[in-house]
Amino acid sequence: MHELVLRIKDPDLCYVFARNARRKGHPELAMQAFRRAVDLRAEQHTAACEVERSALRAIYAYEEVLSFNKGKRTRATGTWQLVNRYGVLPALLKRLHSRDNDEVLPTLQAMGMEDYSFSAVCAAYPDTLGTLAA
Repeated sequence: MHELVLRIKDPDLCYVFARNARRKGHPELAMQAFRRAVDLRAEQHTAACEVERSALRAIYAYEEVLSFNKGKRTRATGTWQLVNRYGVLPALLKRLHSRDNDEVLPTLQAMGMEDYSFSAVCAAYPDTLGTLAA
């Protein structure tokens, strides 16, 4: 990640940086800024373990895809309702099996965040998430 992007400490500033980078012809810096925004937003939550931290990152990456597709900031309201109702990891599993998960992956790949997908988190932690699914 570029040094300028790493210096950003606020997710909102990442969006400003990404917009400016795109306008000045640096789409790779814009993608890094979006990725940094996802990381910073996930760090604002208290996660009990690394699996939950990765799941939160995946949810915020999902919000980035929704925002990218709609052209304006969009929250994953249904996903956050699942998180509040069932917890982070069960919500991740429910969202993984939903029908719109397949539509998200191409956009995540275009944004350079395919490792933040719901399926990538499940593949990275099969033991932890496998026990929840059973």
